[in-house]
Order: sequence, then C-alpha cells, then structure tokens
Amino acid sequence: MLTDVAVCSNNTDDSKILNERVEPIKEKTPDLNELHTDGAYGSEDNDKKMEELEITHVQTAVRGRKAEVSMEIEEVSDGQYTVKCPHQSVSSQETKTRHKACFDVQICKQCPLSRNCSAKQQSNKRTYYFDRSDYLLGKRNRNIKSLPPERRKLRPNVEATVKEFTKPFNHKGKLRVRGLFKTMVYAHAMAISINFGRIWRYMSENPAFFALSNLLCGILPCFFAKNSRNELLKIFSRDKSRCWLEPQQYFRQAA
Repeated sequence: MLTDVAVCSNNTDDSKILNERVEPIKEKTPDLNELHTDGAYGSEDNDKKMEELEITHVQTAVRGRKAEVSMEIEEVSDGQYTVKCPHQSVSSQETKTRHKACFDVQICKQCPLSRNCSAKQQSNKRTYYFDRSDYLLGKRNRNIKSLPPERRKLRPNVEATVKEFTKPFNHKGKLRVRGLFKTMVYAHAMAISINFGRIWRYMSENPAFFALSNLLCGILPCFFAKNSRNELLKIFSRDKSRCWLEPQQYFRQAA
C-alpha cells in the first residue's frame, strides 16, 4: 500500500526528500521499524534521524567510493566501541571531540593493506579516528547483510509501482501536465487508484467477497437500467445469460 506521496523538483537530492518525509511516514505507520531504499537516500542527517525514530535503514547499494580497507565499528555500550580491521580488533578510546582506535604497529607492518589503511601512523601505533556518524554509516551499510537472503531484494518491487505511475505518460515519457501543483494532484490521484486496485485484488481472493461481488454485479445493472432495455448488454458466461450495464453508463448515471 502507498501511504505517503511526495512531489519535488527533479534537482532535489533523494536523501533530502527522505529526511523531510520520514517523520510523517513514521507518524502514519507507528509500527515501521525497517525501511528499504537504494543508495541515493543515505546521508549523515538521515542516519541520526533513523536512530532517533528507531528505524533500521536498509540500503541495496552504497553511494560513493568503496573504502580500500574497511573498518567495522560495533557499539559495545554507550560511548564504547570495538573497531575491527582485516587483521585486528581493538577497543576504542574517547577523546575530547571524537573516538580513536589504536592498533598494534608490529601487526600493521606485516599487513599487505597497510599502505591503503585509513589508520594513521604515529610513534608506536597506528590510530584510526572516528565519531558517531562513522559508526552509523557503517551500520547502515551492513544492515542488508544481517537480513536473510530472501529479504534482501524487497526494494526492487517498487519498480512495479513506478511503472504504474508512469503508464499514463506520453510517448516521450513525460507527464501530460506541467507545474508542481498539477503534478502533485496527478501523483496523489494515481496513488489512490493504485491502492484501490490493490485492495480490490486482495479482497477478490476472499471467496465470500467474490460471491458478494457477483451478486451485486447481477443486481446493480437492473437497478440502474430504469426500464431502458437499450442500456443493457447481454453477455454469456458459463452457458448462462446475464444482463450487465456498460461501464460508461455507470459513470454517466453516477455523475
């Protein structure tokens, strides 16, 4: 179900849109504890807001260049972290403004990745400095790995929804309306129609609802006909003759 629709100019960053809409989304769906997006929606501000709202942000991709030597930061307790590199694991130390992890320089000398390591060489150790935002960034990037394989590909399902939104576009793939307000009206109207279609398909799977809908479809045409036989269309289904009203007649009489 589509629960939130936002319309912005095409030069607005995706992460900014999410930052503005995540609180209304959480308000509409209080049980929301996991949000799947692509790599464009991640940012430092979003990480802080997700932590505040207790939402696990799962990204299917990571924006930016991948680190040559990964540093995995895990929170042990409030203000205490464990930092892991490919060959060592140490506890963090708190400084005035951030945290640091000191690695054994003797082990670092034997590491083939030492030239590309983000830990800086000091007198008798190699030190890696980080803050809370670095921890949240690493956590966001690792969230998808904590999910079972069958739940790691939930986000691509949204492509079908995008296809439904863009179906009425013209042959050039553009909207038939112009302006932010008209585009917003179009987006909300499409979201409503998509939701109605999904609700109908879901309820149609219920045999009791399907039987009721068949009964109504048999009664409504005769009710709206108003003694006009020309408005009835005879069709044959399962060797039975039924009377149905043309869809256009429903809309005309409803108006």
